[in-house]
Formats: sequence, C-alpha cells, structure tokens
Amino acid sequence: MTELLDSGLFGIATPRRWGGSELPPQAWVEVIAEIAAACGSTGWVYGVMLGHMWLVSQFPDTAQTEVFGAPDTLVASLVRLGGSTPQRVSGGYRWRGAVGRFCSGVDYAGWVVAGGTVQPDGDSRWFLIPRRDFEIEDDWYTSGLRGTGSKSIRVPDAFIPDHHSISMQALDSGEAPGRAVNGAPLYGLPGSTWAFVLPATALGIARGAVAAVRTRLRQRFGDLDQERLAEQSAIIARFARAASDVEVANMLLLARARRMLEVAYSPMERAQHRRDIAYAVQQARRATNDLMELAGGSGLYETATIQRMWRDCNAAAAHAGLAWEPAAVAYGRALLDV
Repeated sequence: MTELLDSGLFGIATPRRWGGSELPPQAWVEVIAEIAAACGSTGWVYGVMLGHMWLVSQFPDTAQTEVFGAPDTLVASLVRLGGSTPQRVSGGYRWRGAVGRFCSGVDYAGWVVAGGTVQPDGDSRWFLIPRRDFEIEDDWYTSGLRGTGSKSIRVPDAFIPDHHSISMQALDSGEAPGRAVNGAPLYGLPGSTWAFVLPATALGIARGAVAAVRTRLRQRFGDLDQERLAEQSAIIARFARAASDVEVANMLLLARARRMLEVAYSPMERAQHRRDIAYAVQQARRATNDLMELAGGSGLYETATIQRMWRDCNAAAAHAGLAWEPAAVAYGRALLDV
C-alpha cells in the first residue's frame, strides 16, 4: 500500500484540482489489470479504492476537502450496512448498530463509504464515515483474495452530517454535487458504472495465469522432439484457447471502458454495460480454471503461483455484481423490450 501511495497511482481517478490526473476509465482498467496480474489481492484493493476516489469526488465540496485535503487518505466501502437503518436528524443522519461485510482494504482506510436507506422516507444514500466512527472485525479467513483483508465493520453510533451524504438516485443520474464542482465529464458518469473497476482484477489475474502456465509449459515441452511434441497438441490447443479467451475478454472490457465517456446511458446501454463486464469476468474465470487443469499436479502446491491465481480469480468472479445470469436476464429483457 505504501508503494502504491508513493507511486501516485491512487490519483489517476482523482480530480486535477486535488492534485490528481483524472485519467479516463480505460487507464483504470489497464493499471488495475497490470497490478492484479502479479497479485490479485493487491489489484482488488487498489481497484476498489481507486473507484472510491471517484466516488468521493461526487460528494459536496466540503467533504472532498476533508478527504483529499489530507495526505495519503484512502477510502474503503460497503454497498450496504445492515443491522439497522440511518435515521434523519437535525443537520444530518444518526446511524446506530450498523454492521457490514466485505470492506476490502479497510485496515488502510481513513474513511468508509457505506450505502443505506434512510428511515422513514426510504431514500437510498451513500454515507461517508470517518475511521473514528467504525470498528473493524478480524473475520476475513477465505479461500481466495486472502490478502485483501475484506473484513467486516461495525458502526456503534455515528452522527453523519449532511455534507457527508449523497443520494444514490442523484449519483446514478449523473447529478451528484461533485459533477458541478469538478467539471470533467468523468464525474458525470452514472453512479452504477464505477463498479467496472472490479472486473479489471479478474482479467488481470487471468492474464497472470496465462503467463504462469506459459512458463510451465515451455519448460515441459521445450526439449521435446517434433514427434513427442505432436502428442501434446491437445494441451497446446487448450492453452491457446484459454489465452485467446482472456485476450478477447480484456478487449471487451477496454471497449466498454472507452464507451463510458462516449455515449449517454440509456436503459439499453446500462444493460449492455452490465452484460459486458459480467461476460468478460466469467470468460476470464473459465479460462483460469482451464489453465489450472493444464498446470497439472504441481499446480496444487501452495507454493505454486497458478493455484493462488485460480483461487483469487474464482473469488473475484463470485462477486454478486459480476454474476452472468442476472446480467443476461437484464440484457435479454432490454433486447426484447419486455
């Protein structure tokens, strides 16, 4: 995390007025994937927190000043905090006894952005909560993405001022407060699109798996004569298919990232966006599973790079927002106009 902060890479999604470079989404994909190709957990935490730099940029200017004005501040998030609901009070919101899981990288975060539905009016909002107002529960013991530290948090009792909250509806329509103060088209994107940082991790892991298995197969086949090499044609063809699937998935994700700033997000475009990222991720997952099989028995050892990538890619692809079936149904319904 220190190396990532020192590199300035967290600034690629941050507005220029706060010292960032506000690079376009395809740059985010490329950087996340490159990091994840070496370490899936690092790629995941970096990607998620990078998305949060963009998300904080949607909040009122006062909140942005608090976050971006402090050096090396990082932000974690939870899509939903459960156990209780935020209550509207004078000057803001009161949230007591809230709990939530999967807060990636929270050990390094000075803030958490959490989603909740306000009672009694039912308004869905994002809330910016400082480190002093939440507790971390050490419960991240998993089969994949172990290094992300995606632990649970608890909010015993927090007062959240008005400027630390934005409407999810306003964010999804591109009308959040940060759009006006930051100016660039990047900060007028629909709120739901920021989650495209998640598939970049799975794609990067799959690319790393291709490289790892390529090294292994070159060692295995490098000294074979042509006759014995011909006997391995099925394995070579399967490797070529997996490598091609990963490359095509990467192309699809980059095309989607470029398109985000080129078109208006109609209902059909939203369905296609969700389809593309889910399809790319599940393609990467299948390819990584094939590569794990090609690695043979040696890939089972904990010291083998491929088994870590296999576990991490399946863990990343298990995220609810990257599942294929819901995305396929939403796209199919939009395509059929039903």
